[in-house]
Amino acid sequence: MTGFTVLDDPAPPTKMPAVALDPAHARRPRRTAETPGTPGAPDFAAPTGTPDDGASPGHAEFRFASPRTGLVAHGVRARLDVPSWDGPAVAGAAHELLARAAGARWAGEPAPILVGAIPFDPSRPAHLVVPAHQSWHPVVSSGAPADTTEEGPLPVARPEHALPGRDDAVFRAAVGRAVSRLEDGAAEKVVLARTLDVSAAEPLDRGAVRAAVRRANPDAYVFDVELPGDQGHLVGASPELLVSVRDGVLHSHPLAGSAPRSADPDEDRATAQRLLASEKDLREHAFVTDAIREVLRAYVDREEDLDVPATPELVATSHLWHLGTPVTARLTPGTSVLDVVYALHPTPAVCGHPQDAARELIGSLEPFDRGFYTGLVGWADQAGNGEWAIVLRCGVVRGAEVRLFAGAGVVVGSTPEGEHAETAVKFSTLLSALGGVS
Repeated sequence: MTGFTVLDDPAPPTKMPAVALDPAHARRPRRTAETPGTPGAPDFAAPTGTPDDGASPGHAEFRFASPRTGLVAHGVRARLDVPSWDGPAVAGAAHELLARAAGARWAGEPAPILVGAIPFDPSRPAHLVVPAHQSWHPVVSSGAPADTTEEGPLPVARPEHALPGRDDAVFRAAVGRAVSRLEDGAAEKVVLARTLDVSAAEPLDRGAVRAAVRRANPDAYVFDVELPGDQGHLVGASPELLVSVRDGVLHSHPLAGSAPRSADPDEDRATAQRLLASEKDLREHAFVTDAIREVLRAYVDREEDLDVPATPELVATSHLWHLGTPVTARLTPGTSVLDVVYALHPTPAVCGHPQDAARELIGSLEPFDRGFYTGLVGWADQAGNGEWAIVLRCGVVRGAEVRLFAGAGVVVGSTPEGEHAETAVKFSTLLSALGGVS
């Protein structure tokens, strides 16, 4: 983090508003995205260059790169504005908006899509637009795993060491109070987040940041979304796919339960093994998969159309091991990706369980507005296809200043020290990229 300064923690912000082991058990996030409108599109070979990191396309910039396909969009042809931000209202309005845009497009133009971000609180207005221009590209792969070098796992950057003295006493106290509330039966799980403000000597090159996080996390969903109202750019590299839908087939890959990577291969393997057997983390993960199973049952015709494995797998990122479960479903005809997105969001992985009780705890314990953090970023088309990742490992960039976000799931048995350390490691995904371009 050479060249960056840690800013004091203001009380609610005004300046930057928040709007392997056994190979059979270790895997990376599922790769599902393909170029929309091209049924059966082949997997892309790794090309040269970095197609999603060219010159800035201009107004209302939107970049979203799955592990294989990159989308670059800009300009606003139409903006989604609905009186009620709930699933049916959003899905219906999006379908009508895309139909009007399709009817007005010039010959040879690609079919219109809807792109943008949905906030943590889905009842609040989302930032969803039909872009004036869009292009799809194969995403570069370095060919090397995200979590290794030729010698072994990548060294893990520790923001607590790189940024001395940055101990978040407010977050530690919130975790302690949350555990007490959970022990009293207020909820079974709550996800608490904290922020970290840093400042560089000059405005950041977001293209360089995107390239850095892509190199370190080739299986992540890398995004850069220009937020409305001069709020800045939402930039990050999420490891978690909430949902993708293609031709009526849904994929989801929820993550919950994590442990920090180690630069020592033996310790790294032992850490992953402990995570796979951790009663606390398995319980935390089950809250998520159980909730997703219950929601998706309403969107399939038969029980056999839904597959939610009974036990999670290990998922490796550059800084963390996660527990993940690949979910698939064949949706009832006519179901849009946005129907499912709004039904699932927010999952217990980013909110808690039960949802209403967890929301109440978050509102009373978090001293800031999450805005789009732990919301969603992605795209949808008129046929109901789309792909949406959870807004994690991210920050809001405004010139030389960045507000970073990180959170951790709190259950009975959690400790303030453990959750503080987990969020510190999660900050590292973006901090490492910022340090590499400072």
